[in-house]
Amino acid sequence: KEQVLRYDYVFCAQKNGADRLKRDTGANAVWIPIGCDPEKHGDLGFERRFDVAFVGTEGKKNLRGELLKALAHRYPNSFIGRAESGLLSNIYSSAKIGFNYSINGDINMRMFEVLSCGALLVTNLIHDNGFEEIFSAGVNVAVYRNPSELFKVIDHYLACDDERKMIAGEGHALAVSSHTYADRLKKMLEISGWK
Repeated sequence: KEQVLRYDYVFCAQKNGADRLKRDTGANAVWIPIGCDPEKHGDLGFERRFDVAFVGTEGKKNLRGELLKALAHRYPNSFIGRAESGLLSNIYSSAKIGFNYSINGDINMRMFEVLSCGALLVTNLIHDNGFEEIFSAGVNVAVYRNPSELFKVIDHYLACDDERKMIAGEGHALAVSSHTYADRLKKMLEISGWK
């Protein structure tokens, strides 16, 4: 905490982290969310052959692990597991739905990677961390509040192709138009007084 006061600005990837630093130290902490790199993680235009995709760790000691097992069982035509980073775009570009469970209520990279690849992001609702400042449930992402609602949401969007594609398209447009790492760097430079 003492170190942050040595800097003119401290950029934080999570809004609650920036808020906490401001409150606890008086530092000039600024929230700059994680984003995407459409050149690295972009929509490759593949046939969407997977119902659900999740790339990452299962989180054995939390709800995410249980949800992933249930998803794999309920939707066998899915990709759920780890993959080399170079394959991430292939997987999410081949998926109708990209699943996210934010363990710590953070706005994580997976959210932007899924959107950048053109899949519908289905994520748990995140409170008090800037979620509503970036996303709109039912407009550019889909949210669930509990495990039973998760399956209802996924079943609905797998059955309603047009609605799923419309929301996924809005999410993709949102991510690649204003939530790229280039956008984030530009904002940081503007805040720092660089032009």
